[in-house]
Amino acid sequence: MTGRLWRHGLTIMPHMIAGVGGPGEGHLFTHNRDAAPTLGSGGPRQGAGTVDGDELDDGHGPDGAFLEATDEVLPDPVVPDVVTSTKYRRLFGSLPLHAAVLDVFCRMAALGGRLMGDNIAETAQMTEKQMRDLADEAQNFIIEYVDVLFGSAHTTKAHRLANHLLAALLGNGNLWEGDTSENERLHGPCKKMYGRTNKRGPTVVLQMMRASETQCEVLRELRELEDEEEEGGLYDLLENLDGSDDVETVPDATLSQSHRGLRMMIGQAAERPGMAALGALLQRHAECSLVVSSSFTFFCSFEWGSSSVVQTACAAESYLGKPRYDYVWYTDEDGRRKLGWLRLIVRMLGGAVDNFVVVRCLEDYAALPLCSLTRSGCKRMAWRFAHPNDDWPEIERVPLTKVLRIEHVVADFQDLSDRHGLRAMPSNIPDTAAERRAQRFFTNHFHPFTSRALNPSS
Repeated sequence: MTGRLWRHGLTIMPHMIAGVGGPGEGHLFTHNRDAAPTLGSGGPRQGAGTVDGDELDDGHGPDGAFLEATDEVLPDPVVPDVVTSTKYRRLFGSLPLHAAVLDVFCRMAALGGRLMGDNIAETAQMTEKQMRDLADEAQNFIIEYVDVLFGSAHTTKAHRLANHLLAALLGNGNLWEGDTSENERLHGPCKKMYGRTNKRGPTVVLQMMRASETQCEVLRELRELEDEEEEGGLYDLLENLDGSDDVETVPDATLSQSHRGLRMMIGQAAERPGMAALGALLQRHAECSLVVSSSFTFFCSFEWGSSSVVQTACAAESYLGKPRYDYVWYTDEDGRRKLGWLRLIVRMLGGAVDNFVVVRCLEDYAALPLCSLTRSGCKRMAWRFAHPNDDWPEIERVPLTKVLRIEHVVADFQDLSDRHGLRAMPSNIPDTAAERRAQRFFTNHFHPFTSRALNPSS
């Protein structure tokens, strides 16, 4: 979740540091004005002048720069107590400072998501009411929440976001009119062409024009060659095979399966951590064979109504050198929506094709009081145990047709640090039965699975 929060934070509030609060009022560090460089053993310095009889020290001796270190007294920093201010109490109530900082970052990520059209069905059009609500939210965020914790943000980006967003929306009618990424992308080939010139004199432009013409000609010839191969190869082959000129082309919605699989026995798979109940789940004996894959592709389903896209879910011990086990939403036999952690992707069971996944089950858990993550739409989760005394969470068999989409899940770091200290990370915590019962997670509502197209016409 951190990457998503900083994605918008760095462009709006570059001076924000999580855990540090208080507007920059006054000088936090005031140096002792009486502390000045002292004269060394080099004698009188050359270049020094006098003003009203006082000698001016320019810091240069006869042999060049000559300075000596001196003690410098720094007063204690003065940090305003923003927690007791009226504005802080009005905005955050009794929230401690670290929770208020998290709340501001959540609001920042939510605002950035609305600006980018993240995880919404309609991204190409906005009503005037939506524009005004978005502009009011942006202004309130800058002049209220940012101001009370981090002081007034006197930057161009903050000013434009707080005061000129509505005018830009009403004037352009969209959020991508001023986007410069396409021009920057087109500028890339120009820079490559410039890199191939001698970078001298008026001939640079001519050399770049010749490089551009050559490149366009090469690309045109390649396209023509490609078209000829397709027309003369594929279409002729279809005509010869079919015996007619009319070739019906229907898009195939079935995704190809993985071409690689690992054959093993159920007993071997059951030896993996938390998979001891695999045989009972599949209702097969330990010597029954199965073929497992490291990933599968599927057409996902977004609950916010966006068009389906192809996603790839993994359950691999080594993916690009690291383990990768994805979290997925799925529907159970009763049609209820559930969240699970992929542990096994099965393609064949007992010599017959049988496509399903085995997931470690999660369930909703009570939210923390005044939790900013919950208010922003993140769900607090915990492992689901069939019996309270079980050492491992419950596992479930899910057909691939019941998998809805991938979900981004992160640890509840506040709970983790409360139990193991501030240096605790999921990677350095032992995987014990007690720890599994105590673990808490959050779904990442800020993760942009779908976003606004920067160029809807393309």
